[in-house]
Amino acid sequence: MPTPIAPSDLTWLLMDRPNNLMQVNSVMFFDALPSLRRVSAAFMERAVEKFRVLTQVPVDIDGTWHWVDDNDFSLERHVRAVQLDDTDAETLRSYLGSQFSVAFPREHPLWEVQVISGPDPKGPGAVMTRFHHGLADGIRLVQLALSIADPAEGATPATVGRHTDGEHQHPLERVLHLATHTVRDTVDFARHATSAIARTGALVATTNPMNLPHLIGEAVDLAKHPVRLVDAVTDVASLDNEVSNTWRELSRMLLADESQTGAWSGHAGIDKTVAWIDGYPLAGLRASARALGGTLNDLLLGAVSLGLTDYLRERGVEDVTDLSWLMPISLQPVDANLPPTLGNHFCVVQMSMPLGISDHRALVRELHARSTRLKNSAEPLAAFGMQQVIAGVPLTIAREITNYFAGKTIGQLSNVPGPRVQISLGGAPIRSMLGWVPTSGDQPMGICIFTYNDTLNVGIATDQRMVPDPERVIAHVRGHLDALVETGATR
Repeated sequence: MPTPIAPSDLTWLLMDRPNNLMQVNSVMFFDALPSLRRVSAAFMERAVEKFRVLTQVPVDIDGTWHWVDDNDFSLERHVRAVQLDDTDAETLRSYLGSQFSVAFPREHPLWEVQVISGPDPKGPGAVMTRFHHGLADGIRLVQLALSIADPAEGATPATVGRHTDGEHQHPLERVLHLATHTVRDTVDFARHATSAIARTGALVATTNPMNLPHLIGEAVDLAKHPVRLVDAVTDVASLDNEVSNTWRELSRMLLADESQTGAWSGHAGIDKTVAWIDGYPLAGLRASARALGGTLNDLLLGAVSLGLTDYLRERGVEDVTDLSWLMPISLQPVDANLPPTLGNHFCVVQMSMPLGISDHRALVRELHARSTRLKNSAEPLAAFGMQQVIAGVPLTIAREITNYFAGKTIGQLSNVPGPRVQISLGGAPIRSMLGWVPTSGDQPMGICIFTYNDTLNVGIATDQRMVPDPERVIAHVRGHLDALVETGATR
């Protein structure tokens, strides 16, 4: 019996294009690779037999998309062995990158698992998983990985999601809550904004005439970049002022121009390339985050900011002060049990990352302020609503809307918690694991921050033409992780 595809899944299912496929790719590294037979058995018993969607294909029936059974389903088609000449880092990196532009045939379920070995199938190797985003989001795929792995006590990640602060309201309840506070907060916001404008007027009235050209130049700059004007006005409000933050974040989402992505302009090609950090100890990073007055997430984003700043400067780019990213936020907290269906339970918001701040404490403080404003806004709810709209309009219009928002960002940046202890697959311990996020439109870069067994793992995937050397970005990020750990140790 065909099953209608949920709008939250259909959005991602129809977003494929040849140069940016909506696929979530991940890899598990092993010192001793499990056999193909064991991996196949684990996926069959713990995933395929549990989730019917893994044996189904998307079909348009009279204008409505449904999941329909693949009557020709074969596990051997979806779990297969791949032998390389070697499994050294460079050979593996080249092969994994080549898989990012391989589309799934739509006549069969949209996923696969590759057991990748060198000449010795019992030696070091990797297991690569590829799932179409229409099947599940990153958090649900982490839960799926936990259910496929051999049981391990304490592996479930710490709770994450929109409601981790104890707030378990339905999105409609959140909207009503926001409405009840709008009048009070708007009056407060208007009072602060009026005061700021009055101070500016007084300054202009009393200023030295010689400074007027500078002030006029700043006013013109604000007029050309409305997001900066909104930021300037909302800066006077507290970090937890929900109405002010909502105006600020939605203005950024709707009004931001594309000039900040000029360092990587042009159309994304089909070929992708990848790089990664795996197994970086988290203990020193946690201590540094505390010493610098931020969270671990603030610190990790700071390392990415510093790494990208260095990478751009190597290429003579000095004038980029912000990069905007699409960032997923889970709407359904992760727990020990998978939902009865997989699916997508998240929304994508726009996050502005500052560049060029070399002082570690100042950078962490700025990132913390930005993430706090985003958390205390209704942008995630608005973004979720936009995803529902995109799923309900004709494909050509949906792609134009997607291009509009994707064009305002450099790529997708995610932070996903993985298993907290070492886990095994088919009896073989997983040394490390990481993932990569898909990109859309002409975005040239995707970065996934992933934690596993008290270590940090970072995967970066880039357009081969626009960013041909992601290993340089990774090298810079790793260097700044070391520097951040050292900074925390000396405070």
